[in-house]
Amino acid sequence: MPAPERRTRWDLTAAAALAAVVLGIATALWWTSDARQTTLVTAPGPAAAPSAIERLPPALSEAWRAPSPASPVPLVQGATVVTGSEGTVAGRDLRTGSVRWSYRRDRPLCTVAAAFHKVIAVYQRGKTCSEVTALDWASGRRGPQRTGPVEAPTRLAAEGNQVAASGQHYLEVWRSDLVRTLAYGRLPTPAQPATQPRPDCLHGSMAVGSGSGSRGRLAVVERCPGERVRLTVQRSDPKEPDQPEVIFSVLLPGQQARVIALSGDRVAAALPDPARLVVLDGQGRTVAEHPLAVPDADLRGDPPGGVVDITPTATELYWFTGSATVALDVADLRPRWTRPGSLGPGSEVAGRLLLPVPGALAVLDTTTGEQIGALPVDRGGYRGPVDTASSSGVLLEQRGDTLVALD
Repeated sequence: MPAPERRTRWDLTAAAALAAVVLGIATALWWTSDARQTTLVTAPGPAAAPSAIERLPPALSEAWRAPSPASPVPLVQGATVVTGSEGTVAGRDLRTGSVRWSYRRDRPLCTVAAAFHKVIAVYQRGKTCSEVTALDWASGRRGPQRTGPVEAPTRLAAEGNQVAASGQHYLEVWRSDLVRTLAYGRLPTPAQPATQPRPDCLHGSMAVGSGSGSRGRLAVVERCPGERVRLTVQRSDPKEPDQPEVIFSVLLPGQQARVIALSGDRVAAALPDPARLVVLDGQGRTVAEHPLAVPDADLRGDPPGGVVDITPTATELYWFTGSATVALDVADLRPRWTRPGSLGPGSEVAGRLLLPVPGALAVLDTTTGEQIGALPVDRGGYRGPVDTASSSGVLLEQRGDTLVALD
């Protein structure tokens, strides 16, 4: 029998050195990893149950405010309000504004939005908005995550089980597990470049919606070299994500347009000079054209982030043009009424539309647009657009980079 091998001092020294190297590499990887640069504090318990608003309050006063430049509109579900500022997404108590949970990264926030009953936080990495995380509304717990080359700046548009991230040259659509279902435009690293129909066009605006069937659709206004403005409607979940399935693509009159909404088999686009709303069917044929009582200037250029400002309800879509609010019928997208002089699309509370106007929230009849009251609101020196939302008797106003709670 051969004699057992004995460990020499050199063997022990080599093993210790190897262990030190492995530990050093592991430490370096952890030190530079995203995990070290991420802080998650979940909520200590369930949020308070929301209560329905049966009647409007007689008066409003400011309850609290918080910076939230990353949220284009107020984000609220139940008793939790979400803000986004300086790399931190925070879930706040609806009535006090106190932070119940938070998610922080050492990267700038591109945008924060609500989709499929989750909070979607998009962070910037390098020159793209590529780090995406889904967070639970009530607790802040992390859900699905993804990375992708979304352009900066970007804004999210959600409908049902899909959310689209805008981009002037390239945009994406994700489903609820954040798996990409569509890549459209100038692909950063195309495997099959010929599969993209118009990679050299610029995207002016987009909208997502569900068709008359179960599959989702994405509408994009494109400006392509040497032609008029174009409206393209495609499946938001083609068989292959990088091979778009275009339903129709048509040229619109003029050089400027904004896609407003998709509903059923209809899509609406607004054009200036003269101001009008064009409604197309599922084959791209114009089925209606409605004059709009809004300034042409409201419809020129592209909306911020490539997404128009709309509040959807079961029967109406309230669209803020920049100086007026237009109520569109969900069924056929025809304008039902227009209210000039507004500051945002408004939101429905207790069967009425609360519409932000200078110095107040006007109370409107949702069917006719007739003003039947007003709730004074002191906004100090702020004169810009105002987006609103409400829950459990608390009204929220997004005033530029600041979220304000009123009760």
